Amino acid sequence: MRGYFADDLLLIVPSTAAKGVCLYGEVLGAHKGALAMALTAQSRATQEITIDLTGVHYLANSALEILVALANNLQPPQSLVVRAAPQLELQERLNARGWDDIDTLRIVDG
Repeated sequence: MRGYFADDLLLIVPSTAAKGVCLYGEVLGAHKGALAMALTAQSRATQEITIDLTGVHYLANSALEILVALANNLQPPQSLVVRAAPQLELQERLNARGWDDIDTLRIVDG
């Protein structure tokens, strides 16, 4: 990824506020590759990777799985911080799948 990804539904750009990326639009299963590339590139550069989903109004379960997979592959003290609006119900979705005990994954309200 050369700093950003864009198609008709999703825009991924480097974050200016924290080490990580900001997403805008809808994150579908078709975006798993671009999302994985963006986050993997960030994981090499920082201990705390931030993904800002406050501009996202839909996140497919398959995209959520990418976030969980990345968090599971991080080694403490590395961590993935996901900033999202409550409407995405990320914590509830993680709890429902038994993914609520991942030490390297933190959900914060955005």
